[in-house]
Amino acid sequence: MPSGDTSLGFSGPSRSRKHGNVDSRKPYQRSKPTRTAATDTPKTSAKVLSDTGRTNLTLHDWLTVVAYFDNNQPITQAEVVEHFRSRPEGALLFNQGSLSRHLSEKGRKADQERLQATPAALSTKRVRAVTRPDVEQALYLWVRHMESKREHVTGAMLVAKRAAFEDSLGVPKEERLSSEGWVSKFCKAYKIREFRRHGEAGSVDTEAVKKERERIRSICKLYEPENIFNFDESGLFGFAPPDRGLATTQMAGKKSSKARITVGFMCNATGTEKRPIFYIRKYKRPRCFGKQGPTERGFYYRNNKTSWMTSELFEEWIKLEDAKFRRESRDILLWVDNFSGHEISYKTNIRLEFFEPNMTSYVQPLDAGIIRCFKAHYRKAFCLRVIEMDDAGEEDIYKINLLEVMMLAKSAWANITPSTIRNCWRKAFTLNLGEGTSL
Repeated sequence: MPSGDTSLGFSGPSRSRKHGNVDSRKPYQRSKPTRTAATDTPKTSAKVLSDTGRTNLTLHDWLTVVAYFDNNQPITQAEVVEHFRSRPEGALLFNQGSLSRHLSEKGRKADQERLQATPAALSTKRVRAVTRPDVEQALYLWVRHMESKREHVTGAMLVAKRAAFEDSLGVPKEERLSSEGWVSKFCKAYKIREFRRHGEAGSVDTEAVKKERERIRSICKLYEPENIFNFDESGLFGFAPPDRGLATTQMAGKKSSKARITVGFMCNATGTEKRPIFYIRKYKRPRCFGKQGPTERGFYYRNNKTSWMTSELFEEWIKLEDAKFRRESRDILLWVDNFSGHEISYKTNIRLEFFEPNMTSYVQPLDAGIIRCFKAHYRKAFCLRVIEMDDAGEEDIYKINLLEVMMLAKSAWANITPSTIRNCWRKAFTLNLGEGTSL
C-alpha cells in the first residue's frame, strides 16, 4: 500500500504534507498576530491613517451632517463630504452615496424613527433588529414603573417578566427569545445600568420627611443653636486593612479583621462643641493599655459582650453630660434616633428628642456626612501609619491594637471642622435656629 494510504483503504497524500511553497492550512486556520502585553508597550503619539474611504457613523453623526447640509444652503453634497473629512474637531468619513440616502425623504424618516426607538439610539451605528417591539416596549415601561416605586430589577426578573408579556400578548413560540443573551443588549439600548444602593433613604416617604422637619423646626425654635446637639453611634472596623489600592499588577487578597469597635459622637449645631468620643469594646481592661486604664489616658471607654450601646451605658453617659451642662446653667436639646438603647428612665435636665422611625438618613446631622467625614480622616491616618510601620521594618505593617485605634479615632474626630458640622446640620434640618444663625 502506498505511503499515503491509511488503514481504512483511503489513498491520497498525507494531510500533514506540504507541496512546494503552498500553504496547506485550512481557510479557518488563521494565524494570530503576536501581541505584546499592554503594560510593556510604551505609548506613542502617532496616529494611524485609515486607507478606507468611509466609516460607519452613529445616528448622532448623521443627524449632525444632515443639519449642516440644511443650514448651509446653497451647498453641494460633495462640499459636505469634504467639510466633514477635514473637520478640525474630528473627521467624519463617508461618501456622497451614503449622504444622499440620509438626505432623501425616506432616509430622513428612517433616522427619526431610529431616534424615537430607544434612549441610546444616538450612539448606535446600525438599526437594531427587534423581533417584537411591542414586548420590548412593554418591558421597558415595566422597568420605569419599578423605578417610580423606587425599586430596582435584576436580569432574572427581566427574563421572567418578558416571558409573562409574551404570554399575555400571544407571541408565537418561534418568535420568543429562549436564551438570556438579549438582556445585555436590551439594557444597553435603554441605558439601563447596574446601581448599588447606599444607605436607607429609599425606605422613607418624602412627605413624612417634610412633616418631621416641621416638627423639628417647632422644637428647635425654643433653644439657642449652640445648645442643640445630636448624638449617634457607628461601627468602626478600625483594624481592617484597605481592600483596594494601587499596584502594577493584580495581587491576592489578605485576611481582613472583622473586629468592630462602637464609637459614639455628639456635637452641637454651630460646630463649636464636639464631645469626646464614646468608645465601646468587648474587653474590660485591654492589655494594650498597660498599667494606665482608658480613663487615665483620657478616653471615655465602656465594655460589654456585643460591643454595642445599651440603655444602661447610655444612661450612665447622659448623667455625666447632664452634670456638666447643669454646672454651666445651660438648657440642652439632644436629638437621638429611636434606637431602644436610647430609652432611659433618668429624668435629665437634657431634653431628649427622638427622630421618627426610618428618618435618620434624612434628618440626622451626624448621618448627613459628619460620621462619613470622620471615617475618611481615620482611614487616611491608618494608611499613613502603614508607611511608618514599613520604614521601621515591621513585617505586618497593618498590625494595630485597640489603644492605637482609639488614638487615631480621637485625632480624626479633632480634624472635623466646625464648617463641616454646620453644613451637615443645614443639609439635615434645613431651618433657621435662633436669631441670626441660619442652618
